[in-house]
Amino acid sequence: VADEFDLSTKYKNEDITNDTSNVIDTNTMTATSVTIPHSTLQTVKYEYNAETKTYTRYARNKLQTDATTESNITTKNIIITKVDNYTLNDGSGKGRQDIKNIGTKEGYYITNGKAIPITCTKESRSAQTVYKDSQGNEIQVNDGNAFIEICPTNANLTIQ
Repeated sequence: VADEFDLSTKYKNEDITNDTSNVIDTNTMTATSVTIPHSTLQTVKYEYNAETKTYTRYARNKLQTDATTESNITTKNIIITKVDNYTLNDGSGKGRQDIKNIGTKEGYYITNGKAIPITCTKESRSAQTVYKDSQGNEIQVNDGNAFIEICPTNANLTIQ
């Protein structure tokens, strides 16, 4: 599940790779390639482009493009939340899934070729999720679009 939206109106612009006067997290790691397996059928991959400072999105080993413009799908920011999921017992037999995203979960904030571990806290089904760094500060998302990726807790998530 991925949702794209612009967080720049809520958070101020901070560049975790260039601004050493306001370091977000001491656990910063390189993130030029990010692979998120959602299931055995769906894996999403992002490749960082240092020139444009964006990530190009791939799904099922294919470059994703916009159906109208045919341009590559890219994003400035990626937020990953790891949650437990389970098959719904809705009688459909289609294997529909639900997620347990209430409470505090682990995740990552990725931008500008770097990643930091974060916590993702959601108090109720209708509450907005709050993302914090390892020091407990609300993360400062860079200007630009963002993909929010929800992946299974046991997924073999790879950040390189």
